Amino acid sequence: MSTDNLNFLDDGESIASTVSQLHHYFKTTHSRYKLKQGNLLNRVHVNAKETAQVQEDVQHLEEVIALFGILTDSLSVANRVLHSEAIAQIIGSDADVYKTHLEDEQEHASERAAAERKVAQRNKE
Repeated sequence: MSTDNLNFLDDGESIASTVSQLHHYFKTTHSRYKLKQGNLLNRVHVNAKETAQVQEDVQHLEEVIALFGILTDSLSVANRVLHSEAIAQIIGSDADVYKTHLEDEQEHASERAAAERKVAQRNKE
């Protein structure tokens, strides 16, 4: 497998480190939504007019929490598998999934051009 397909990574990252970062992000986001849900539930009994809206908001948050829970669980499994010693031995510690991505000049130029296009587009608006 060629490392050319790792251009989505930031310089100095590997797939394994990205999975770890994503797992942490989704776990933290899941926790934030759970806190927000708790705060909303505390408001349910405050005002009868607000109760219907709060219950609707809570239902929406339950759906979001379920989604982030699934993402967290999935990435937790991927994170554990990628960082297990057995997997490293099977696929080799030098596999692309563990290699650090180093950007080349062409990738830097492409990213600069994309950033310049975004700035130009914002300036037009």
